[in-house]
Amino acid sequence: MEMTDMLSKLNLNSTSKNKLDLDHISIEKNVIALDDRTLQISNVSQIFVAEPDSKIPWLAGLLFMISAGWFSQRHFSGILGMIITGFYIFLVIMGNLNKGYYIYFNLNSGFTYLIHCENKEFAEKVREVIEGCINDVHRKEKVVINMRQENIQIDNRVVSVDQSIKDSTVVAGDNNEVNR
Repeated sequence: MEMTDMLSKLNLNSTSKNKLDLDHISIEKNVIALDDRTLQISNVSQIFVAEPDSKIPWLAGLLFMISAGWFSQRHFSGILGMIITGFYIFLVIMGNLNKGYYIYFNLNSGFTYLIHCENKEFAEKVREVIEGCINDVHRKEKVVINMRQENIQIDNRVVSVDQSIKDSTVVAGDNNEVNR
């Protein structure tokens, strides 16, 4: 246990997953600069967006099954155990629903970085832009992704996911009237 903690601190454990909660991602030429580390674009083997793993502890499932067995034998403790473990499993599932999404960066070395993102549409747009950088679509441009404000700046253009109300009428002029 102590050796794996030390390996993960030194980033030597190739099977570990690093969960990152970033402010900015900057991409220029062949480099992806994260807040505290730098990746080479050619080292990225796969990028995808997914929900975080939703794991229900096996002990809770086992206790629920044992409680169901006791309940079938007409023991009151069985129904009480089923209620308590069922409620715990419910809390775990509800907690997993609010975790947001991760952009998974699988590297050629087998190392995986997980970048947290609240909005799935924005995470997909980030994946699409990084994919464009890998395919040299933005090779002469600097790409800055602001994860907190959820906007993407490619040179001087700002690309963002539209989350506004669709019918937002702008009123201009002295009388502030809208003619339909």
